[in-house]
This record gives sequence, structure tokens and C-alpha cells, in this order.
Amino acid sequence: MILSGNFTVRSGYDLLASKIASGTPLPDAYFAASDSLAIGALRALQENGINVPEDIQIISFNDTSLAKQVYPPLSSVTVYTEEMGRTAMDVLNKQVLAPREIPTLTMLGTKLTLRESTK
Repeated sequence: MILSGNFTVRSGYDLLASKIASGTPLPDAYFAASDSLAIGALRALQENGINVPEDIQIISFNDTSLAKQVYPPLSSVTVYTEEMGRTAMDVLNKQVLAPREIPTLTMLGTKLTLRESTK
């Protein structure tokens, strides 16, 4: 199941609150596309007496400082945005200096930090 919204705390809250209100069974875990979405979802779950991580686990994306400040602290995926920017500039410079018609694939690492929102 995919819940789609914008990358705000309010959107995360609204999406989860309406899912809970629908009465359909909730999954074992949610993966939120940003820490902000996860924080809103966490609030909706807590207001409805749904315990994280006992009833539902949450993992977020970006690992901003906010992920550590909520309760429970969010497990989150770190994206190395500075490295992403440097790599993008390198690829762009190479393409400008020596254009290629064959696309290249560049992969960058991420890091999962497990905190109290997962078991």
C-alpha cells in the first residue's frame, strides 16, 4: 500500500489519521519518504493509542536532527546529499567536456540508523 502526499508533518499526520479512521487493518510497518512525513504519522498513531514500535514500526528517510528529537526516536536512512551533489557535478562536467550518448549509472551509499521506532 502506498500513501501519497507532500513532504510535510501535516501531510504525514493527515494520511495516517485517515487510514486509521477508515478502519482497515494497519500494516506491521511504515516506510516514510521523509522524516517530516514520519513525524506526522507518528503523532497520528500516538493520538489513536497505537504504540510504536510495539504495534507498528516506522522508518523514515533523510535522518535529519528531528528524527532524534521525537519519541520514540525514528529509525532513519541517511542520504549523503553533499556527496550526491559533488557526484552530480562530476558527471555533468564529464558530459559537457566529452558528451556520451550511452547513459552511465552512478550509485551512492546510504546508511540505516536503527533507533527506537523499530524492533
